[in-house]
Amino acid sequence: MARRVPGDGGRDAARNGKASGAGNTARNGGPAGRSARAGAAASGAGSAASGAGSNGTASNTAGSNSTASGAASNGTPGTAGGPAGPGTSGAANLPDVQPQPQSPSPSRSRAKRKAGGDELEALLLGGVPRHTAYEVCKAAGIPYDEARRYWRAMGFADVGQARAFTDADVDALLRLGGMPRSGLFTEDFAVQVARSMGQTTARLAEWQVDVLFDAFDTAGVGSEQMAEFGYRIGRRVLPELEELLVYVWRRQLAAAAGRVRQQMQEHAEGLQAVGFADLVSFTRLSRQLSEEELARLVSVFEANAADTVAYGGGRLIKTLGDEIMFAADSPARAARIALDLLGAMRRTEAVPELRIGVAYGHVVQRNGDIYGTTVNLAARLTSLAEPDQIVVDPELAAALASDSTFELEPIGTRMVRGLGEIEPSALTAG
Repeated sequence: MARRVPGDGGRDAARNGKASGAGNTARNGGPAGRSARAGAAASGAGSAASGAGSNGTASNTAGSNSTASGAASNGTPGTAGGPAGPGTSGAANLPDVQPQPQSPSPSRSRAKRKAGGDELEALLLGGVPRHTAYEVCKAAGIPYDEARRYWRAMGFADVGQARAFTDADVDALLRLGGMPRSGLFTEDFAVQVARSMGQTTARLAEWQVDVLFDAFDTAGVGSEQMAEFGYRIGRRVLPELEELLVYVWRRQLAAAAGRVRQQMQEHAEGLQAVGFADLVSFTRLSRQLSEEELARLVSVFEANAADTVAYGGGRLIKTLGDEIMFAADSPARAARIALDLLGAMRRTEAVPELRIGVAYGHVVQRNGDIYGTTVNLAARLTSLAEPDQIVVDPELAAALASDSTFELEPIGTRMVRGLGEIEPSALTAG
């Protein structure tokens, strides 16, 4: 189905990643009903939103996608949305999702399921797939090799010359191909734009599809009804989700541009505080809890952590299951976020204690991630921390020394693997 399509015009991009609801983390431990998706969902909801789902992204070139990543996880200051949304789902919010009687005829049931899947696919893609890759390239005036670079960058599989493309794919190639042809950008720049959108919206689409199916499971929707219900819900919420995606992306873009501008004005480019927060005894818990319970634990941890980081004016860089990585532009802001993270988790019975390490120094920013010795040091400090403790490096401690809202207690010289001896401190509220 179009799920495996490489590329699907801009506006659809926004539509796809959204119409499906989220929950990347909880995917593996979801309710049993999820195994039933293979039948009806494969032709419909899951299919369209996962592969083709990210397709349309290209068309909204600058927009829809790149942000989604921020939208779903970062939640920078001033950014609406933030990370809270993904963790919530529920049948109560699903319009008209009530179990219906099964069709008495297996053949009629299969026909209905196929029709529902085709309709959902066309809804998400913005049209019925009817073009081959070469037809799309010819219509857009883009060489096939160049188009293939864009499709690969967006994460779309090679479908050969199957009729798996819509008119929206032509729009997408026109927009991406127009960048180097304008003389303002190179083809490599266009490929990077496509890659940022593809990687970001792929996770967003998977996350949102999981949330939708979890809601279906809760509502008692059977596997043979999922495509039909996905179509009904998609028609109702897709336009709103598309607008919301662009809105959140613009807010994230404004926040990111503001940070860069501030760094340039202060001549402190690349200087940031980086922190890691790690769940204590996660390996032991993973052996004691069921997959569903473990997924819920990780989901609650990530949602609470993302909210706390966003509210404190930081950025959630990545989540690693039992660990999160965040960054902030000032030492005080990073320290406050670390303290708030401990406080938030103490109030959440379902989440075990945390260990947190924070370091301050120069970092390298690339493709939404950060690298460098400061990042490595923060990770090492996390392993030095006791449960429910925050350990910071000497640079961060020195930057906070005159701030009475924080207290710092040296914990002795420690050998940090790969970095030598340092003298870290334990951070508490003043």
